[in-house]
Amino acid sequence: MIGFPPRYGTTYRLENRTSAEQLMIAWMAVEKMGWEISTVSPDSITAFTNFSLRSWNEQVSIRITEEEIELFSVSTGVQVLDFFRNRQNIRRLLKEMATINTDISAELLLSQYEERKAQFSQAENFVHLTHNTRMVSGFMNVFRPVKGYFITPILITLQVLLFLVLTNKWLFPQSTWWTIDPQALLDVGANYKPLTLFGEPWRLLTANFLHADVLHLFFNMYGLMVCGIYLESLLGRWRFLLIYLLCGIGGGMASLWWHDRLVSVGASGAVFGLFGFILMLLLHRFLQPGERKALLISIGIYLVFSMSAVFFVDNFDHAWHIGGLITGAILAWIIYPGLRTSTFTRTAWAAGIMSSLFIGIYFLLPRDVNIYIEKLEKMDENFVLAAVVYNNQHSGEERKKLLKDFGIYYMNENLRIMDEIDQLSLSADSRNHNKLLRRLITTQKSMYNYSYKTLEEGKNRYDKEILEAIHELGKMQKLLSD
Repeated sequence: MIGFPPRYGTTYRLENRTSAEQLMIAWMAVEKMGWEISTVSPDSITAFTNFSLRSWNEQVSIRITEEEIELFSVSTGVQVLDFFRNRQNIRRLLKEMATINTDISAELLLSQYEERKAQFSQAENFVHLTHNTRMVSGFMNVFRPVKGYFITPILITLQVLLFLVLTNKWLFPQSTWWTIDPQALLDVGANYKPLTLFGEPWRLLTANFLHADVLHLFFNMYGLMVCGIYLESLLGRWRFLLIYLLCGIGGGMASLWWHDRLVSVGASGAVFGLFGFILMLLLHRFLQPGERKALLISIGIYLVFSMSAVFFVDNFDHAWHIGGLITGAILAWIIYPGLRTSTFTRTAWAAGIMSSLFIGIYFLLPRDVNIYIEKLEKMDENFVLAAVVYNNQHSGEERKKLLKDFGIYYMNENLRIMDEIDQLSLSADSRNHNKLLRRLITTQKSMYNYSYKTLEEGKNRYDKEILEAIHELGKMQKLLSD
């Protein structure tokens, strides 16, 4: 089933049983299921299912009222589909409760209740992130600000509205209803090194509110909603917003460090930062063990799956995601000791430290990118000029002259420009790109040389080398376009 997050709930009646007896029946049923109990009070139980093919650490809540028992199962982490696991959890639990209700007497249940009373208060010192999952019970509630979930829906609504504006064909003719024109993204605030580092640092912030297509928007907003449910009530409105923005900027800074020519947009860095914040909390005894284990597994799977997208999605900005994740983890590490209090002091210190770090990195980042782009454009011109050798209308001697004066000459020029590029201070991504580009130019030059020798000697003795060069060129061109 699809949900926000996926969930299933129902009610159940145990006739002629007191509240204490009903609690013990539910408690014993949860134990029989092998689920990890998080908290128990005189009228409620919270537990987490195991991680297996039939359950993925869902949170199961049981509440005893005067009229009935309320049972509720909700997915943890960032699951969009539960494949009916939540419903199966409740059905299996109800079946176990019915069996215990038939087999165990009231005297034994009350005896067990008295023996276990001391366990009611064991988890009071723990913070619970998953107890707010009922806050968003329907699609429209995703956008409705309420106590403990106030800034999150405002952020989601703002980004959805921006997407709708940028997909309006009256304003941006090149956009469609599901994707935004890249030039429009660049015009309104995408993160792009040749602009961000040269007088437009505000792009580090605005890029976090823009998305390239509808799926990009959906998954980022879903992740933001889940993080908001978990964190906003714990952090408070303004501390949550500050952390969200700092994580987004941290992701943007990492993107600038790794990429020279990539146009980056999306809330991914900020959302990954919030998940990094949660993961850092999970490393401390801040959450109840069952809840900590469930979140660690489910969020860990989500992050691994998200990072693996680099192998399937073009122009995937892994640096943006990793930078946000690390920023969130650092912020949690600094702020953690003050989370149990309402004081803003540690958050202010963390914001000051991270802002100073960002400013320092911003001014220390290499700024040879514009020179690099100019040289790449010159090399493209040389490739075009060298391509005249493919004109088959020329005779043998004319073709030899073209190979020497255009093909080989302009490849030598490109190799000379590559030597100049190697002296520039560039990002790691550009340096990797340049290695491939040098191989392509060298291979292209070799092919021209073999073609020239073939014409000069009048023999086809270099056919094998030429075919190998053509194959290598195809491979290099594919790698460079990925």
